[in-house]
Amino acid sequence: MDRAYSLWEKGQSGSHHVWGKVELDQRGKVEMIVFPHEKYKFLNKIGKLFGIGHLDQQIRVLLNLNSFDILYSPYSKSNTKLLLILKAIGLFRKPMVVTIHQPFWMGKNENKIFRWYAKKYILTYDASIFLSKPLLDKTIKRLKIPDKSSKGKFSLAQWGPDITYYERYCLKRKPFEECEFFISAGHTDRDFETLIEAFRSLDYKLKIFCTPKSIPKTVDLPPNVEVNSQVLTFHDLIPFYQRSLAILIPLKYPHFKEGCQGMTSIQDVVSFGKPMIMTRNPCLNLNVEKEGIGYTVAMYDIEGWKEKLKILKENRDIWNEMGKNSQLTFKQKFNSEIFASHLEKIFLSTYKNKKG
Repeated sequence: MDRAYSLWEKGQSGSHHVWGKVELDQRGKVEMIVFPHEKYKFLNKIGKLFGIGHLDQQIRVLLNLNSFDILYSPYSKSNTKLLLILKAIGLFRKPMVVTIHQPFWMGKNENKIFRWYAKKYILTYDASIFLSKPLLDKTIKRLKIPDKSSKGKFSLAQWGPDITYYERYCLKRKPFEECEFFISAGHTDRDFETLIEAFRSLDYKLKIFCTPKSIPKTVDLPPNVEVNSQVLTFHDLIPFYQRSLAILIPLKYPHFKEGCQGMTSIQDVVSFGKPMIMTRNPCLNLNVEKEGIGYTVAMYDIEGWKEKLKILKENRDIWNEMGKNSQLTFKQKFNSEIFASHLEKIFLSTYKNKKG
């Protein structure tokens, strides 16, 4: 978070990557402090031996209890494991608020004891903000959480991009004639291999931006596909997004891991007022076809990708209509102010309950 906030201050990234801080600062009712991510690396190495990630940060939180009223973790269990154990046994009493965007039951394990543990774990948080209603419903059903427990602790909010992007990029998008290629950027659960095969028999250009860890395994790249595996910031990708015909989000993951995959890339879709094509993910709040901002295809469906790519490439009117719907979705349903408004309510309510 400290790096994300630094990038925002420099104008190189959006406020949504700091998960509400910028907007809450502007509102003035809640002061959010970004706690330094890492100071003593050797503690993290020790933590890994015991299955506790980010041990360094959690120990420093314990040493600074007087500097905050509520602990907020946008990535929930990834860096709160030790604190949550201490909270469960009464040794850490600060309220904890988290956002949930991936399955909390930790996959396909059907063991009853494991499920009991997962249920105990999530209910130890004072407030859990789910970024997807299907994910919220699945969690309640899988862990058999009673209504009286979920009603007081679970809520739903739509995470969305920095609202200032609306005028900066969305309203200034380039016309169809100036868009030269399709773009796909990301690294979590990406299926670039299927996408590359779809482009192999098409006369369209594709630019893929990934990380060294998510680089496609395809050896024989067709000449119309370019892969860049350097670690780039959002700022670096802006000119490519602006000249793209559409943003493509190919996904692959086992059913038990189905969560909010692709959600971050959708932020870019609406930020630039672009159409999109993505692998179908019923766990997202935003139904891209219902909103009229793009198409979905089945996982590993090469022919489905080809069909939808041809529609966008060859139909200017459809492209324009989807772009307009993308702008409207950004303005009315999917932006940082909407998320911050809900976040503020949760923080104030949690603080009130703590004082009461």
